[in-house]
Amino acid sequence: MTLLVHADRSYLGTPDTADTVSIGTNKCTILIPTHTTGDHLGLFSLSLAPHGPYATPHFHKNMTELFIVASGEVQLTRGNTSVTAGPGTALYVPPGTPHGFANVSDAPAELMIAFTPGAHRERFFLGLADLFNQSSPPTEEELRKFAEQHDQYTYHPDTADTVRPPIAKDRPSWD
Repeated sequence: MTLLVHADRSYLGTPDTADTVSIGTNKCTILIPTHTTGDHLGLFSLSLAPHGPYATPHFHKNMTELFIVASGEVQLTRGNTSVTAGPGTALYVPPGTPHGFANVSDAPAELMIAFTPGAHRERFFLGLADLFNQSSPPTEEELRKFAEQHDQYTYHPDTADTVRPPIAKDRPSWD
């Protein structure tokens, strides 16, 4: 048996060398860009500011995601159920599964997000940065249209109040 080693196709992503983008008060670090994996996978680290921008419940038709809380506390939502998750907690989300996340605490939090296929997911986060960093906040319709271009669709449960984080109306959401 011959073992083939493809070190030239591997990729080491470090916070020091990764591209970062600010999305409002949050920061996204692109540790494993999708182009380095042939668009098979991507891995981002998302620094969530206390009560900062968040992802309302949404789903993807084609993408699988894995969320891992690296530090702090993150409210993770799947379907109509939300839990406050601490470091080491993981949430697996196959296509079609409604999910969301928010930092509803008074301290920073770090969330690792892996997704497959890669679907050039960087474009979504870079586009969000552009939308959130313009002079006026994006409208719900602008966010919806943008998100749908990137396989992200708003989830509308019958009991919407049970899945939204307890936050002020003026706090921006990502979808």
